[in-house]
Parts: sequence; structure tokens; C-alpha cells
Amino acid sequence: MLIIKLFGSLDIFSAIIVWLSIFKFIPTPLLLLVGFYLLVKGVVFLFSADIASILDIICSIIIFLSLSFAMPALITIIVALFLLQKGIFSLLT
Repeated sequence: MLIIKLFGSLDIFSAIIVWLSIFKFIPTPLLLLVGFYLLVKGVVFLFSADIASILDIICSIIIFLSLSFAMPALITIIVALFLLQKGIFSLLT
């Protein structure tokens, strides 16, 4: 139960970081850390056959790509909103 709340809080933090990256307020190492967090969490929970784990991996790939390419703001906002809603749902359970 506590781990779900921890992951929920980290997902909300990740959503804020991803959203702020649109405005170039976030240093690259912090965005890399968020990408690695989502990738590791997605891979670890991938074996539970959860669609959210696959979406975590996709979000991490989008974050990594946004470091090299100009990602459209809409895609970044969608990633941030997904992480935010997932974090809120994790805190409410």
C-alpha cells in the first residue's frame, strides 16, 4: 500500500517535470532521471501484464526523444496528463 502511494507521488512529480520541460525550465539531467524512473518502473511491472506499464515505457521513450528532438507540445502535455492522472489514482486507492 505504501509503495503505491510512493509511486503515485513520483508519478505526479514526473508529470510536473515533464510539463515544465515544455517551457525549458527543467535541466536535462532531471528529465533523464524521470525518463529512467519511468523506464525502470515500466520494465519491472511489465511482467504483471499491466497496460499502464507499457504506457510508462512509451512515456519514457517520448521523454528520451524529447531530449534530442523538438517534441510537439501536445504530445508532451498528453504524457504529463497521463502521468498526473495515474499518480492521482494511485494516491486515491
